[in-house]
Amino acid sequence: MWCGVAVATLLLVLLSGWMTLAHYRQELVAVRGQLQRHEDAIPVLQAYAASDAILCGGVICVNIDTESRRLGDLRQYRPARPRPMP
Repeated sequence: MWCGVAVATLLLVLLSGWMTLAHYRQELVAVRGQLQRHEDAIPVLQAYAASDAILCGGVICVNIDTESRRLGDLRQYRPARPRPMP
């Protein structure tokens, strides 16, 4: 009887450990995916930070040298043209 209780306890501990590891593996996969998305966004954010662009009214505005309608404190920005969709 003691041997049966010991085996049942061992199986219960092993099952609990296996379920815990499976849960943490799923969490790790989710965090790795999120980390990859953040790492993919870094070059875009670096390019945006290096450019002379701002958000004005929900549209990206850029600093270019033309004499058209301009926005910003010094009126140096104008809305960028949207890219054509392929």
